[in-house]
Amino acid sequence: MKIKIKSASLLIATVFLWGSSFVFIKLGLEEIAPLTLALLRFAIATPFLLIIVGLTSGFEGLFRGWKHMLILGLTGVTAYHAFQNIGMTMTSASESSIIIASNPILIALCSWYFLKEKISRIGAAGIMLAFFGVFTIVARSGLSLGFSSMLGNLLCLGSVFSWTAYSVYGKQQHQQTRANEIAAYSSLFGAILLAPPALILEGLKLPTSTVPWVSLLALGFLCSGIAYLFWYKALEDLPASEAGSYLFLIPVIASTLAYFILGERLDTTF
Repeated sequence: MKIKIKSASLLIATVFLWGSSFVFIKLGLEEIAPLTLALLRFAIATPFLLIIVGLTSGFEGLFRGWKHMLILGLTGVTAYHAFQNIGMTMTSASESSIIIASNPILIALCSWYFLKEKISRIGAAGIMLAFFGVFTIVARSGLSLGFSSMLGNLLCLGSVFSWTAYSVYGKQQHQQTRANEIAAYSSLFGAILLAPPALILEGLKLPTSTVPWVSLLALGFLCSGIAYLFWYKALEDLPASEAGSYLFLIPVIASTLAYFILGERLDTTF
């Protein structure tokens, strides 16, 4: 019982940080190109996470399981944040958070198939309801908001597939790798893989004003560093599908913060 309460507390803190990340990303994208924003975010997070690993367990796990960490870096850092950031240049923080919060659907299905985790009737009903909600958002953006918004939402949907792979495959790696190692090494490889496209396509231009830097620091230390640690720590004790269900809280947090900070309003018409 104590383990579940601890894991639930970690996940609530995680989804709050990830919910707030949509606002920070929007603020950062006002001056920073999307791939560069992702790269700088993990250039900040990676040293922080590696210091924690060095102080607690050493770096033996990096050499033992680097192929697995490369896959996690590609899916959970490079692909996920490339899709998300580019998509958010075309759609709102509120809508992108709703799309990305559909992660529990795929996580539950893939956990059932690959990890043999059970899905209850209530869970199955929730999956169907969430699928309908995501379909409605994407369809509405195409019908009423135009091609750009629909494309942005579809790119954000691509990040859902990336995070599902990251979560399910990461759950499998828990048998031989600690949570802090998975978070640190996937961050390291993800940043390395982000560097070439950011440099070649965007030139890695640094921001010159205060707000983007504050957003970067928040994204790096809190939304990536702390949140990734909390996420994998919770996955040590909970099924991936159960942990994934907490992601449904993300759009509530993101939409609320976007309303007060960015002045965004969700369009409720179809």
